[in-house]
Amino acid sequence: MTTCRLVFYIKDLHRPIVLDLLCQTFAYGGFVDAGGTKMSSSSAQLRRLGAELRRLRELSERTQTDVGMAIGRTHATLVNWERGKTKISKSDLACLLAELRAPAEVRKGLEQLRSETGRRHGQWSVFGLADWLRPLVSFEEDAVAISAFEPVVVPGLLQTREYARAIHVAGPYTTAPDDVDRWVEARMQRQLRLTDPLPLRFHAVVSESALRSAVGGPKIMCDQLRHLAEVAAAENITLQVLPASVGAHPGMASNLTVLHFADPETDPPLGYFDGPLGGYMIDDEGDVASMVNIFEDVRALALDEAASARLIAAILDEHHEKGSEHVRSVESGLA
Repeated sequence: MTTCRLVFYIKDLHRPIVLDLLCQTFAYGGFVDAGGTKMSSSSAQLRRLGAELRRLRELSERTQTDVGMAIGRTHATLVNWERGKTKISKSDLACLLAELRAPAEVRKGLEQLRSETGRRHGQWSVFGLADWLRPLVSFEEDAVAISAFEPVVVPGLLQTREYARAIHVAGPYTTAPDDVDRWVEARMQRQLRLTDPLPLRFHAVVSESALRSAVGGPKIMCDQLRHLAEVAAAENITLQVLPASVGAHPGMASNLTVLHFADPETDPPLGYFDGPLGGYMIDDEGDVASMVNIFEDVRALALDEAASARLIAAILDEHHEKGSEHVRSVESGLA
């Protein structure tokens, strides 16, 4: 696709660079509801498709109401399409692009993007993930960097299989017993992003109390802490521990995750947090900015990587000693 074709077809074009970006960025995607609404299943390409439709409409200097009336659709429908909240039908897309006099190259690209929506991440369907979790999993595949703070548990992308199993078993309100094995396997598959040829950059801050909590017992915690020590050595992973001595801090009310994408102007960062009843994705610009600031505040309070590694090693020794004491107690009882 070329800029010259766009200049020819689009009325009053005065931003060719914008349209050049439009033509070159069909491959990316994303979708999330505004302001923290609990999300249903979606495809990561929907946000990109909606952004491109909005860009075309704005370049034509038309309002959502005007365009909607022209193609027999409501203002609310146009809003939902442009926000990526609902998938536009093939026939509606054809009508919309014709109304906006989109160039043939742009039509072809957007029609292809629409047809691919929902297919790219079909591999996750076998795991039976909850509707609220699917958008996060989808966006993880598109992200180039993720920042996460966890005050209670080890971040999911750094969990061992047995630790993850213990977490899922302990949370029956979000994970039904029959789903535990599949969801644990899905978490292990998600971690492959960390070792891709172009690996995800992951910056995690975890509280000291999360590392001291005996999730699954001493052996599982020892294995988990050894795993943290190993993965922290990777160039694309930054791991910091927030010491208990910090006391009150800006992030103590909840966990948080911020996902960053290759082109922040077109794909701005997204936020995510979860709890005992499910997860929420955040796309409101101000709210995401606040989440970024909270993470930065917590990161600044946390130990540096070297000091964090030493604390993890010390806590590992404590869990190992507790495990040894338990074994000695059992053996003593059997004697």
